[in-house]
Amino acid sequence: MAVTECICIIPARGGSKGIPGKNTKLLLGKPLIAWSIGIALNSHLPGRVVVTTDSPDIQSIALAMGAEAPFLRPTELATDNAPTELALLHALDWYESNEGYLPDVVVLLQPTSPCRHPERLVQALSRFEKTGADSLVSVSPLDPPFLWRSPDDAQAEFDYLDRPMRQNLPEALKLFQENGSIFIFKTELLRKTGCRLGGKIVLFELDKLESIDIDEPEDFAMAEMILGSKPDWQKNANLGGS
Repeated sequence: MAVTECICIIPARGGSKGIPGKNTKLLLGKPLIAWSIGIALNSHLPGRVVVTTDSPDIQSIALAMGAEAPFLRPTELATDNAPTELALLHALDWYESNEGYLPDVVVLLQPTSPCRHPERLVQALSRFEKTGADSLVSVSPLDPPFLWRSPDDAQAEFDYLDRPMRQNLPEALKLFQENGSIFIFKTELLRKTGCRLGGKIVLFELDKLESIDIDEPEDFAMAEMILGSKPDWQKNANLGGS
């Protein structure tokens, strides 16, 4: 499908179990949330960039950077157990009810994935369009799975006499891991199924540097190392006064 307009939604709760205040914690001098807002705005996707949050502080950061954040998410949609899909549906319903705005496609960016090449969103949306997908998920490649079982009577799940090399694996045997960075899907799919993935699903490959997900304190250090070595990636967050 040709995407004439999409809505890019960034869900960012004020609370966090592993890292308190994670989404406003500074990463190379910018709040973590700023990196996802920045790449969305700098990518100039055909549509609007929206932050859905329960936090006035995050709302202020979003507005200062030029994103939209016209409401605060209800508390019950910002708990540890609340599915992201409910926050997405709430945002879509708000825009349809208040502005009559309902684009056909949603781009979901997780704020905990700050390390993205500046061109990735445009490339992902192009792949979504060209493949006729109903949904797209970003992934990173896994090394050949040299798996073993039974420690006292070791049994290999691969032919160790003819150990495969990743570059020689047939396409059908290559494995990819969902990294949570980018999702693209039809609005109709989300509303019909309550799930961000379904129908014809295609994968969008990111390299391992782009696939880091901020979950533990040491992940911040890793992200700072990666972004510190990528000046062009740092431009992602250089918008607004945040």
